[in-house]
Amino acid sequence: MMKNLLMTAVLCLTAGPVLGATPAGRTYTQDKCFSVVFPQGWVKKEEGLGLSDAEKKVYGAEFFGPVSGDLAVKIGVYYYAPGNLLYKTPEKFIKLHSQPALGINLDGKVYGKVKNGKAGNYFAKLFERRVFEYLPSNNLHPKKIPVYESFAVVPLKNGFFVLRYYAPMSQAKAGLAAYEAVLASFKPLVR
Repeated sequence: MMKNLLMTAVLCLTAGPVLGATPAGRTYTQDKCFSVVFPQGWVKKEEGLGLSDAEKKVYGAEFFGPVSGDLAVKIGVYYYAPGNLLYKTPEKFIKLHSQPALGINLDGKVYGKVKNGKAGNYFAKLFERRVFEYLPSNNLHPKKIPVYESFAVVPLKNGFFVLRYYAPMSQAKAGLAAYEAVLASFKPLVR
């Protein structure tokens, strides 16, 4: 009982700007940028040190799902405003994430084709990739962990959105339904 109360308190404290419970999950609204429904029981990632969202002009949230071994399943939704410090255009984001960096694939990563699709009722460019995490990163012989990622990039006249699913291969299929539900619930609040 006490453990459940503690977990509920932690979830409430880490909820983010606006959260409301629905039978399918929790509605999350980010700074008048977007609204999505994250799966029930997923926990919002705490903000780290560094530039603020307003300074970067990148607004969003990442939620953690089940953890298996070394890595957690994650779903993130971000709005990249015009003039953001990370990616100037949706095309640059897609180019950087949909193919090997520098055009060389040294460790067997797999990149899917970029396709047209939807995030909610909005046009999106969809692609996936199979990459690796090396843990611990500061180790001379780190463990190579296969990771599955899926992206939906929603271009706008003023910036763009990115919805991202990240999971260790051992859990990729199990969490995919949660990501598809987040995609279906996506509603941009800026145009």
